[in-house]
Amino acid sequence: MANIKGEKQRGILKELDLGGKIRELRLKRRMTLKDISERTGFSTALLSQIENNIVSPPISTLWKIAQALDAKLTYFFQQSPIEQQDYFIVRGGQGKPVFRQESRYSITYFSLGYGKEGRKMDPFLIEFSGREEPTEPLGHEGEEFLYVLKGRVELTYGDKTITLEEGDAIYYDSRVMHKAEGAAGTVLLAVLCIGKPGSKEDPQN
Repeated sequence: MANIKGEKQRGILKELDLGGKIRELRLKRRMTLKDISERTGFSTALLSQIENNIVSPPISTLWKIAQALDAKLTYFFQQSPIEQQDYFIVRGGQGKPVFRQESRYSITYFSLGYGKEGRKMDPFLIEFSGREEPTEPLGHEGEEFLYVLKGRVELTYGDKTITLEEGDAIYYDSRVMHKAEGAAGTVLLAVLCIGKPGSKEDPQN
């Protein structure tokens, strides 16, 4: 049973190809695994496993890698636009999975704006099951809007802990260290929108 689950996870990682995006940007920056290791504190062995889609990094790890590569976190969630028009529709249940992590809990990000070219924000549907491992807070440029569809969210924002119930929403400056977790033993569905500030060097190049 464990082997079946492991094979399924490897298949998901290969499909999302998060590791390929990391390697592509690293090579574009003309950096080695050792360079990234020195900037993040992660071993070259772990970084190699991530790039080869053997290991799925938690958001906090991905954030440190993004910093080392001088990129925004959302760079790794980007998908190629598929429609050259002013709007893009995602029908129910057709969000595109762009990030998935499984350990003793699972979290999946479904992109709801992947087909819109030149978008200024990234909307996601987040599905989170259980919570048995602590996550690390992170901060990044931009703003976020979080709306709880199902379950309960415990949001750590700076030195505050905020509980959000079904139907609650919060808009916040994402430069402040923050983390959002589902209540233990519950299934959480939430909509997260991440605003993308302009910069001299767009990390999506």
